[in-house]
Amino acid sequence: MHRKDNLPQGLMPEAAKCRLRAVTFFAELRDRICSRIEELEAMAPGAGAVPERFERKSWKRSDSGGAEGGGGVMSLLRGRVFEKMGVNISEVHGAFAPEFAREIPGAGQDGAFWAAGISLVAHPRSPKIPSVHMNVRHITTRSWWFGGGADLTPTIPVNEDTDSFHAALRAACE
Repeated sequence: MHRKDNLPQGLMPEAAKCRLRAVTFFAELRDRICSRIEELEAMAPGAGAVPERFERKSWKRSDSGGAEGGGGVMSLLRGRVFEKMGVNISEVHGAFAPEFAREIPGAGQDGAFWAAGISLVAHPRSPKIPSVHMNVRHITTRSWWFGGGADLTPTIPVNEDTDSFHAALRAACE
């Protein structure tokens, strides 16, 4: 079912080009986010002379038949500003289960898929800073799409922060 480029057969013809662009985009976005958070951590007062940095750990995925199915890199930080923050990227492939494939655009024929994405979860130490979650994916079957979402979960809502968050998301989408 897999070609030598590790993409499942049956994907749209442009899948290899889309794969490279998506994987590069998500890795660069992860690096920019992690770098900026490490800068914030370095400026924050707190215990320890050396601010915490993200630790990275690779992981692999197997498909339901035990074949190699891609993987990703988890980046985790426990710091002065953020009690716990993860910025993770993934690139996975294989076949969806038949019952699930029927619900996915372009996957109904054979279930083949390839996907890459980034996931971010940030839990700050201060209740004055909202928790943040973001999950964005590029998925390729016989079709493709790019989507996801993000949310702020403030303990203490501040309308100006909410407006700024929505404006930044709107600008990124535009």
